[in-house]
Amino acid sequence: MSPIKQRLLEAIERTPESLLEQTLTFLEFLTSRTQSAAPDFDSDFDSDIDSNDQILADLKTSLHQAKTGQTFPIEELWDGINV
Repeated sequence: MSPIKQRLLEAIERTPESLLEQTLTFLEFLTSRTQSAAPDFDSDFDSDIDSNDQILADLKTSLHQAKTGQTFPIEELWDGINV
């Protein structure tokens, strides 16, 4: 197992159950975004190492925001967005 996966698993073990659903949703969003995006060869998002580090950093930020109550009710996520 890679060190990053091990750190993620350890963070998950320390995360309260009430935050795990939000964490999973965020991780699935990141995964689908990176899998469905067309490659941009001009961006800094070229290597697996950079993308993994960025995903981990974003996940840590999201976990911190969730733990400190910096969240929005799901009902409000799309307020004001015209599709």
